[in-house]
Amino acid sequence: MALDAVVSVIIQKLRDMVAEESITHNKVIGIQLKEMQEALEKMQGFFIDAADKETNVEAIKKWTDNYLQNLYYVEDTIESFALRITRQRKRMGFLMNHALFLKNFTACKMLSRKLVKIQRAIDFLNDQKPVDVEDASLRSRRSQENDEQNGRQIEPGGAVSLSSWTTVNSAGEKNVEEKTNTHDYAGFDDITPNARHSISTSFTESSSPKALVRSFSYVPPFSSEASFIRERWQQSKLIYNGSSDEQELYIVGFRQDMCDLVNRLIKEDNGDDLIISLVGELGSGKTTLARAVYGKRIIKDYFKSSSAWVTISKESSTADFLLNLLKQVGESKDQGRVLTEQMLQTRVWERLMDRKYLIVLDGVESCDVWENLKNVFPDDKNGSKIILTTCHEQVATYADPNSPPHYMKKLDNHDSWKLFLNKVGLEESEECSTLKKKIIEICYGLPLKIVLLGSLLSTKKDEGYDKWASILDSQENSHASDTLSFCYNDLDAHSKLCLLYLMLFPQEYDIPIRRLLRLWLAEGFVKHPEKQDMCQEIAVQGYFDNLVKRSLIQISKLRSDGSPRKCRLLGVLRDYLLDKARDICLFHVHRNLDCHEDGGRYGKRRLVEYADAKNCPLDRFQFQYLRSYISFNFQKKDTPAKEVRNLLSNTIGKGFGLLRVLDLEGVYKPSLPDNLGDLFHLRYLGLRWTFLDKLPKSVGDLTYLETLDLKHTYINRIPTSIWRLKHLQHLNLNEIRLDKDMPLHLSGSLPPLLTLWGLSVDPDSPVKKCLSKLTQLRELGISFRLSNFDDHSSQARNGSSCLTQFREDLLDWISKLTTLQSLRLRSKDDMGYPSELSLKPLSSLEKLSNLNLLGKLQKLPERDQFPPNIKVLTLSVSHLVNDPMPILGQLPSLTVLRLLANSYRGKKIVCPQGTFKELRVLNLWMLKDLEEWELEEGAMEKLKELNIRCCSNLNNIPGKLLQQRTFKDLILTNMPGKFIQDIEKKNFGKVSITVKDYKFTPLPWEQADDLPNGVASSVNGYSNGEISHN
Repeated sequence: MALDAVVSVIIQKLRDMVAEESITHNKVIGIQLKEMQEALEKMQGFFIDAADKETNVEAIKKWTDNYLQNLYYVEDTIESFALRITRQRKRMGFLMNHALFLKNFTACKMLSRKLVKIQRAIDFLNDQKPVDVEDASLRSRRSQENDEQNGRQIEPGGAVSLSSWTTVNSAGEKNVEEKTNTHDYAGFDDITPNARHSISTSFTESSSPKALVRSFSYVPPFSSEASFIRERWQQSKLIYNGSSDEQELYIVGFRQDMCDLVNRLIKEDNGDDLIISLVGELGSGKTTLARAVYGKRIIKDYFKSSSAWVTISKESSTADFLLNLLKQVGESKDQGRVLTEQMLQTRVWERLMDRKYLIVLDGVESCDVWENLKNVFPDDKNGSKIILTTCHEQVATYADPNSPPHYMKKLDNHDSWKLFLNKVGLEESEECSTLKKKIIEICYGLPLKIVLLGSLLSTKKDEGYDKWASILDSQENSHASDTLSFCYNDLDAHSKLCLLYLMLFPQEYDIPIRRLLRLWLAEGFVKHPEKQDMCQEIAVQGYFDNLVKRSLIQISKLRSDGSPRKCRLLGVLRDYLLDKARDICLFHVHRNLDCHEDGGRYGKRRLVEYADAKNCPLDRFQFQYLRSYISFNFQKKDTPAKEVRNLLSNTIGKGFGLLRVLDLEGVYKPSLPDNLGDLFHLRYLGLRWTFLDKLPKSVGDLTYLETLDLKHTYINRIPTSIWRLKHLQHLNLNEIRLDKDMPLHLSGSLPPLLTLWGLSVDPDSPVKKCLSKLTQLRELGISFRLSNFDDHSSQARNGSSCLTQFREDLLDWISKLTTLQSLRLRSKDDMGYPSELSLKPLSSLEKLSNLNLLGKLQKLPERDQFPPNIKVLTLSVSHLVNDPMPILGQLPSLTVLRLLANSYRGKKIVCPQGTFKELRVLNLWMLKDLEEWELEEGAMEKLKELNIRCCSNLNNIPGKLLQQRTFKDLILTNMPGKFIQDIEKKNFGKVSITVKDYKFTPLPWEQADDLPNGVASSVNGYSNGEISHN
């Protein structure tokens, strides 16, 4: 039981409560809370040790269960008190600040009595502590300090020798030459991990690090740490996204396995073998091998009619598997209806009939599972295949006794050692030989053990040889599951909760990193930094990076610039962590349409909804201590989710309303109660992609709100009181106009925003008196609304003067935002058409890495006027007449360049010799006048991906690109047939060519230009979300 994780959060809440104004006026309660805090702090070390031993000792299990009940009682008591005080303050105003009043306030007296009762219970439990439980606080403290500092002994290149340790062995005094090549990834060629789900299966060549661009007010890690994080991202990219590079896809030690498996899948003479089973013990690389093959382009093309990946887990039912399968192989005609298991089987069968399909069933651990699924797969002898992964040979033979299983082989000593060195970030050296034999014996050729152990030890470099030896001793004769448990237990308490939190998300769900980190903060899982100059944004990013570095979280999707966008839990951890999460009642999952589950031992503290809640009985007492409501019910897009109002109304009442997180991202038009503002504790309100058209006015009363996400909604107005929320840090809007009637006195109390995205301003907006007070922004997305005037009127002269001053104030403010990392500027007229975009030099914005500009530019800024470290640049409707390539090619860090609709109106672009040295991705969209493209020697030598869309007059692309070693992917959308044919003739199969044909709805100004039907509209990337970064 993760008791230490729970108590760490409650201790932090006690500290916060002691500092509250309501408590400082009542010394008795303040002393009681302080004593309780100190008592729990003294017990933290014992909770850590109890978690390691409770599995084998029933007395310890019973003790931790009782303690957890009291801990939740503490949490519920103090937060209910805070809620009552706040509601009373709204009614009584300044009287609530009077010390004498608070001393005699009934709620204070009740709290004091409850605290006495709780303290007695805690003292009793402390006295009843089992004798086998010891204080492990020192061990925990060292682990936490190591997590905070890990990587400091790592060289900038990411690889070090054992001799760089402070306490290693007799050779430990020997110094190694420092590596300074920060453009190399930490790793070795052809070394890759082999583990379940997302442990990567390959390693790419690289000469430059991927851009560490934020997805959530991103704070780059230290350079020594960054190389490790980049390496994990790079590995995850390969395993999840596939690759056209055959060398990248070969798994170390599994080269022949991949060839054999591919041959069995596509060879015509193997048409009778419907089932191919991969058999091997936990951590042998079954899932990794299956994923690598599943993602190969030759396999995708061969099974292009239908393919699906279904992970089998103990938490899901047969109906869950079938529904998941149905969603992947095709939409059901019964969408929105309640389908029985038999109906689901029929629908899947119908979708697969007469198709050549490939289905992966990952983790089939019993014959019963296969028995429940086998009847949905038609065997038409047409080359269809089912890949089944299992730890048990009898499952494979039961599924198909005539098809020989593919048995996973263990890595040999050579490959095992190379993989370990890669994961731990060490170079081969004489000092390594003292540990090499022991490490190889412990890992036993299992990729999962190698990856986890190497990743864990990479965080222990500053603890020296003795620490490594101690860890290795504990892993002798251990199984892969033991190593999993050891890696989890090595985490500090806050990181454990953060990791367990990923269990809330559906399996195989790609979690937006932006969303995950803000949820961790809102839940209170992040420890307040001890350093005054470190904000929690940096701390939470450190938690995430540490879990990625330990290979417990895998990056599942990257942006085109290589920055992380989405992540997943390491697959084999899911079943292990599920029990941990259930032990502490971390959350309750509502999966089925008929909901009759009870509230559990401690009530429903976090409700996760996978299915429609309208049939779920709403017992308000089950929800009185609800902290989070997160919905993934995306099934119907035509019916508003009215049940949300019913559930929330049951949580907002006398004594209720403890909700901290309300995340409805993707739920269609959820109905929100008017008194939403009574959720005093709410930190996170996520309404992205809900298409809501209004927001309750009471939202402005959510005093502690940290994140308000209204992106992709129809909400066009927010209460001015939102600008008074002192804790608001992330405000994502959907082109909401800054109200000109906003009271000017608010300008002195604007929230400490880090993200302000989707705001629209015009000359009447209080830019200088209000917006200019926001000086700590890291992400800014803003649109100028400029009015059209009759040039001969006096109004035009006055308007022009006003407009000039408005632009000056706005651009002057932006040019001073030195913390800015991402900036989007749009200039539109009052009809919504692109208008003239004026710019000031942005060279002072040294942290700015992502710049997106929409509007007519008189001329492209000079090279020295761009941000010096710009990595991603997007230009839309710029109407440039002069070729922009000579200037843009000189930007030293430019990784991604997007020239979108009418950004350039000329007929020819020329990339001069030696330019675009770091460019990896180039998009040319809707450049309708472009005819020629010339690429001089040494230009774009690192280009990997080219995306051309609706450039109907373009004659060809430079022949050099198709011969370039780094160039891998060419995506052609709505391009003439002759153009495509010419490219394919010159390709010779070296470059992957993807041809698409979309029909986009033109935007108003595109219609005005009389563009032909089928021409793309999304100058800003809305169609596929390729340009959106928030």
